[in-house]
Amino acid sequence: MAVVASQPPVNYLAGVSQAAPFQPFHLSGVGIPAFYHTFTEDFDDNDVYTTGQRYTLTTTPGTGTLAGTNGDGGLALFTTSGASGDAVGIQQVNGSWTNTAVKKLFFVTKLQMATVATSSMIAGLISTNATPFTAVADGIWFRWTGGGALTINSAIGSTVTSATIPAAAYTMANATNIELAFEVTRQGDILAYVDTQLVGYIPQSTLGTSTNPQNSGPVSRITAPSITTAILKPTLFLQTNSAATKTMTVDFMVTAKER
Repeated sequence: MAVVASQPPVNYLAGVSQAAPFQPFHLSGVGIPAFYHTFTEDFDDNDVYTTGQRYTLTTTPGTGTLAGTNGDGGLALFTTSGASGDAVGIQQVNGSWTNTAVKKLFFVTKLQMATVATSSMIAGLISTNATPFTAVADGIWFRWTGGGALTINSAIGSTVTSATIPAAAYTMANATNIELAFEVTRQGDILAYVDTQLVGYIPQSTLGTSTNPQNSGPVSRITAPSITTAILKPTLFLQTNSAATKTMTVDFMVTAKER
Protein backbone atom coordinates (compact mmCIF):
# COMPACT_ATOMS: atom_id res chain seq x y z
CA MET A 1 0.00 0.00 0.00
CA ALA A 2 1.26 3.50 -0.79
CA VAL A 3 2.47 5.56 2.15
CA VAL A 4 1.15 9.14 2.27
CA ALA A 5 2.72 11.83 4.44
CA SER A 6 0.33 13.10 7.13
CA GLN A 7 -0.58 16.75 7.33
CA PRO A 8 0.88 18.84 10.19
CA PRO A 9 -1.32 18.88 13.31
CA VAL A 10 -3.53 21.78 14.35
CA ASN A 11 -2.18 23.71 17.36
CA TYR A 12 -4.56 24.62 20.17
CA LEU A 13 -2.30 26.52 22.58
CA ALA A 14 -4.85 26.58 25.41
CA GLY A 15 -6.00 23.01 24.86
CA VAL A 16 -9.49 21.78 24.00
CA SER A 17 -12.47 21.24 26.26
CA GLN A 18 -15.20 18.67 25.65
CA ALA A 19 -17.40 20.02 28.44
CA ALA A 20 -20.34 22.42 28.38
CA PRO A 21 -20.01 25.66 30.43
CA PHE A 22 -22.08 24.15 33.24
CA GLN A 23 -19.86 21.06 33.59
CA PRO A 24 -16.86 20.80 35.91
CA PHE A 25 -14.19 20.32 33.21
CA HIS A 26 -15.28 23.24 31.01
CA LEU A 27 -12.03 25.16 31.70
CA SER A 28 -9.78 22.13 31.45
CA GLY A 29 -7.62 22.26 28.34
CA VAL A 30 -6.65 18.60 28.63
CA GLY A 31 -10.17 17.43 27.95
CA ILE A 32 -11.76 14.56 29.83
CA PRO A 33 -9.94 11.19 29.39
CA ALA A 34 -13.15 9.39 30.38
CA PHE A 35 -15.30 11.23 27.80
CA TYR A 36 -15.53 7.90 25.95
CA HIS A 37 -15.08 4.44 27.42
CA THR A 38 -12.08 3.40 25.33
CA PHE A 39 -9.93 0.29 25.09
CA THR A 40 -6.86 0.36 22.87
CA GLU A 41 -4.65 -2.68 22.35
CA ASP A 42 -1.43 -2.22 20.41
CA PHE A 43 0.13 -5.50 21.59
CA ASP A 44 3.28 -3.88 22.96
CA ASP A 45 3.03 -4.87 26.63
CA ASN A 46 4.11 -8.18 28.14
CA ASP A 47 0.90 -8.67 30.13
CA VAL A 48 -0.96 -9.18 26.86
CA TYR A 49 0.74 -12.56 26.50
CA THR A 50 0.09 -13.87 30.01
CA THR A 51 -3.36 -15.40 30.22
CA GLY A 52 -5.50 -14.02 33.00
CA GLN A 53 -3.77 -10.64 33.07
CA ARG A 54 -5.44 -8.66 30.30
CA TYR A 55 -6.96 -11.49 28.28
CA THR A 56 -8.19 -15.04 28.66
CA LEU A 57 -6.27 -17.18 26.16
CA THR A 58 -8.30 -20.05 24.73
CA THR A 59 -6.91 -22.97 22.72
CA THR A 60 -9.52 -25.45 21.53
CA PRO A 61 -8.91 -28.31 21.58
CA GLY A 62 -5.19 -28.25 20.85
CA THR A 63 -2.19 -26.29 22.07
CA GLY A 64 -2.26 -23.04 20.15
CA THR A 65 -0.18 -20.07 21.27
CA LEU A 66 -0.19 -16.29 21.46
CA ALA A 67 3.09 -14.41 21.43
CA GLY A 68 4.55 -11.04 20.59
CA THR A 69 6.50 -10.80 17.36
CA ASN A 70 8.87 -8.21 15.93
CA GLY A 71 7.37 -5.65 13.57
CA ASP A 72 6.26 -2.05 13.24
CA GLY A 73 3.43 -0.92 15.49
CA GLY A 74 3.40 -3.77 18.01
CA LEU A 75 2.28 -7.17 16.71
CA ALA A 76 0.66 -10.27 18.20
CA LEU A 77 1.08 -13.68 16.57
CA PHE A 78 -1.74 -16.20 16.92
CA THR A 79 -0.68 -19.78 16.11
CA THR A 80 -3.04 -22.76 16.04
CA SER A 81 -2.02 -26.34 16.60
CA GLY A 82 -2.02 -28.61 13.56
CA ALA A 83 -5.31 -30.50 13.77
CA SER A 84 -8.21 -29.36 11.59
CA GLY A 85 -10.74 -27.38 13.62
CA ASP A 86 -8.27 -26.30 16.29
CA ALA A 87 -8.55 -22.65 17.33
CA VAL A 88 -6.68 -20.06 19.38
CA GLY A 89 -8.16 -16.80 20.60
CA ILE A 90 -8.30 -14.08 23.22
CA GLN A 91 -11.07 -12.30 25.07
CA GLN A 92 -10.75 -9.43 27.51
CA VAL A 93 -10.81 -10.88 31.03
CA ASN A 94 -13.54 -8.62 32.37
CA GLY A 95 -16.52 -7.82 30.17
CA SER A 96 -17.15 -4.07 30.15
CA TRP A 97 -19.07 -3.34 26.95
CA THR A 98 -22.82 -3.17 26.45
CA ASN A 99 -25.08 -1.59 23.88
CA THR A 100 -27.08 1.38 25.15
CA ALA A 101 -29.83 3.03 23.11
CA VAL A 102 -28.63 6.23 21.32
CA LYS A 103 -25.02 5.74 22.48
CA LYS A 104 -22.62 5.11 19.59
CA LEU A 105 -20.25 2.14 19.79
CA PHE A 106 -17.14 1.55 17.65
CA PHE A 107 -14.68 -1.30 16.97
CA VAL A 108 -11.67 -1.53 14.64
CA THR A 109 -8.83 -3.98 14.15
CA LYS A 110 -5.97 -4.57 11.71
CA LEU A 111 -4.86 -8.13 11.00
CA GLN A 112 -3.58 -10.59 8.44
CA MET A 113 -3.79 -14.36 8.05
CA ALA A 114 -0.91 -16.33 6.56
CA THR A 115 -3.21 -18.76 4.72
CA VAL A 116 -6.65 -17.31 4.10
CA ALA A 117 -8.11 -20.23 2.11
CA THR A 118 -7.80 -22.67 5.00
CA SER A 119 -8.20 -20.31 7.97
CA SER A 120 -11.25 -18.89 9.74
CA MET A 121 -11.27 -15.70 11.82
CA ILE A 122 -13.55 -13.93 14.29
CA ALA A 123 -13.05 -10.30 15.39
CA GLY A 124 -15.38 -8.06 17.34
CA LEU A 125 -17.32 -7.88 20.60
CA ILE A 126 -19.00 -11.04 21.86
CA SER A 127 -20.11 -12.53 25.16
CA THR A 128 -17.82 -14.93 27.02
CA ASN A 129 -17.19 -17.83 24.66
CA ALA A 130 -14.47 -20.46 24.35
CA THR A 131 -15.87 -21.90 21.08
CA PRO A 132 -17.18 -18.98 19.00
CA PHE A 133 -16.82 -20.86 15.71
CA THR A 134 -19.53 -23.23 16.96
CA ALA A 135 -22.02 -20.59 18.13
CA VAL A 136 -22.17 -17.07 19.56
CA ALA A 137 -24.92 -16.17 22.03
CA ASP A 138 -24.56 -12.38 21.98
CA GLY A 139 -22.38 -9.87 20.20
CA ILE A 140 -21.36 -8.02 17.06
CA TRP A 141 -18.48 -9.48 15.09
CA PHE A 142 -16.80 -10.11 11.75
CA ARG A 143 -16.34 -13.68 10.58
CA TRP A 144 -14.18 -14.99 7.77
CA THR A 145 -14.61 -18.61 6.70
CA GLY A 146 -11.69 -19.83 4.65
CA GLY A 147 -12.47 -19.89 0.97
CA GLY A 148 -15.86 -18.39 1.68
CA ALA A 149 -17.22 -14.99 2.55
CA LEU A 150 -16.61 -12.22 5.04
CA THR A 151 -19.70 -11.38 7.11
CA ILE A 152 -20.78 -8.91 9.76
CA ASN A 153 -22.95 -10.53 12.40
CA SER A 154 -25.24 -9.56 15.27
CA ALA A 155 -26.49 -12.07 17.85
CA ILE A 156 -29.02 -11.72 20.63
CA GLY A 157 -29.94 -14.75 22.67
CA SER A 158 -28.26 -17.03 20.09
CA THR A 159 -30.37 -15.64 17.24
CA VAL A 160 -27.91 -14.40 14.62
CA THR A 161 -28.48 -11.81 11.88
CA SER A 162 -25.74 -11.67 9.25
CA ALA A 163 -24.86 -9.52 6.25
CA THR A 164 -22.27 -10.51 3.67
CA ILE A 165 -19.56 -8.00 2.84
CA PRO A 166 -19.58 -7.51 -0.98
CA ALA A 167 -16.65 -9.32 -2.53
CA ALA A 168 -15.80 -6.22 -4.58
CA ALA A 169 -15.20 -4.24 -1.38
CA TYR A 170 -12.08 -6.09 -0.23
CA THR A 171 -9.32 -8.52 -1.06
CA MET A 172 -8.49 -11.23 1.45
CA ALA A 173 -4.99 -12.33 0.54
CA ASN A 174 -2.29 -14.35 2.26
CA ALA A 175 -0.05 -12.36 4.60
CA THR A 176 -1.73 -9.10 3.62
CA ASN A 177 -3.17 -6.64 6.13
CA ILE A 178 -6.86 -5.87 6.16
CA GLU A 179 -8.71 -3.51 8.50
CA LEU A 180 -12.18 -4.30 9.82
CA ALA A 181 -14.42 -1.90 11.71
CA PHE A 182 -18.03 -1.48 12.72
CA GLU A 183 -20.11 1.33 14.16
CA VAL A 184 -23.39 1.06 16.03
CA THR A 185 -25.28 4.26 15.21
CA ARG A 186 -27.69 6.20 17.39
CA GLN A 187 -30.53 4.54 15.46
CA GLY A 188 -29.16 1.07 16.19
CA ASP A 189 -27.87 0.31 12.69
CA ILE A 190 -24.63 -1.66 12.46
CA LEU A 191 -22.35 -0.23 9.76
CA ALA A 192 -19.45 -2.39 8.57
CA TYR A 193 -16.23 -0.91 7.19
CA VAL A 194 -13.58 -3.02 5.42
CA ASP A 195 -10.50 -1.77 3.59
CA THR A 196 -6.74 -1.77 3.28
CA GLN A 197 -6.63 1.25 5.59
CA LEU A 198 -9.31 2.66 7.88
CA VAL A 199 -7.12 4.36 10.49
CA GLY A 200 -4.70 7.21 9.81
CA TYR A 201 -4.40 10.01 7.28
CA ILE A 202 -6.20 9.12 4.03
CA PRO A 203 -6.48 11.84 1.34
CA GLN A 204 -9.73 11.55 -0.61
CA SER A 205 -7.74 11.68 -3.84
CA THR A 206 -6.19 8.27 -3.08
CA LEU A 207 -9.49 6.42 -2.63
CA GLY A 208 -10.05 3.76 -5.25
CA THR A 209 -6.58 4.07 -6.76
CA SER A 210 -4.11 1.23 -7.08
CA THR A 211 -2.80 -0.13 -3.73
CA ASN A 212 -4.70 2.55 -1.79
CA PRO A 213 -7.98 2.37 0.18
CA GLN A 214 -10.83 1.35 -2.07
CA ASN A 215 -13.97 2.37 -0.21
CA SER A 216 -15.32 5.69 1.02
CA GLY A 217 -17.62 4.69 3.84
CA PRO A 218 -19.41 1.59 5.09
CA VAL A 219 -19.69 -1.39 2.75
CA SER A 220 -22.48 -3.31 4.50
CA ARG A 221 -25.23 -2.70 7.04
CA ILE A 222 -27.48 -4.56 9.40
CA THR A 223 -30.44 -2.23 9.72
CA ALA A 224 -31.68 -1.53 13.25
CA PRO A 225 -31.61 -5.10 14.58
CA SER A 226 -32.57 -5.98 18.12
CA ILE A 227 -29.04 -5.42 19.45
CA THR A 228 -27.97 -7.42 22.45
CA THR A 229 -27.61 -5.69 25.81
CA ALA A 230 -25.46 -8.52 27.19
CA ILE A 231 -22.00 -7.77 28.54
CA LEU A 232 -19.48 -8.15 25.70
CA LYS A 233 -15.72 -8.52 25.41
CA PRO A 234 -13.22 -7.54 22.69
CA THR A 235 -12.45 -10.85 20.97
CA LEU A 236 -10.03 -12.21 18.37
CA PHE A 237 -9.97 -15.87 17.24
CA LEU A 238 -8.19 -17.90 14.56
CA GLN A 239 -9.11 -21.42 13.44
CA THR A 240 -7.35 -23.85 11.12
CA ASN A 241 -9.58 -25.63 8.60
CA SER A 242 -6.94 -28.14 7.53
CA ALA A 243 -4.53 -30.49 9.24
CA ALA A 244 -1.83 -27.84 9.42
CA THR A 245 -0.76 -25.03 11.73
CA LYS A 246 -2.11 -21.59 10.81
CA THR A 247 -1.05 -18.11 11.95
CA MET A 248 -2.66 -14.68 12.21
CA THR A 249 -0.80 -11.45 12.95
CA VAL A 250 -2.75 -8.63 14.60
CA ASP A 251 -1.51 -5.03 14.73
CA PHE A 252 -4.15 -3.36 16.88
CA MET A 253 -7.67 -3.53 18.27
CA VAL A 254 -9.68 -0.55 19.49
CA THR A 255 -13.15 -0.30 21.06
CA ALA A 256 -14.88 2.95 22.07
CA LYS A 257 -18.35 3.87 23.35
CA GLU A 258 -19.96 7.18 24.22
CA ARG A 259 -20.57 7.86 27.90
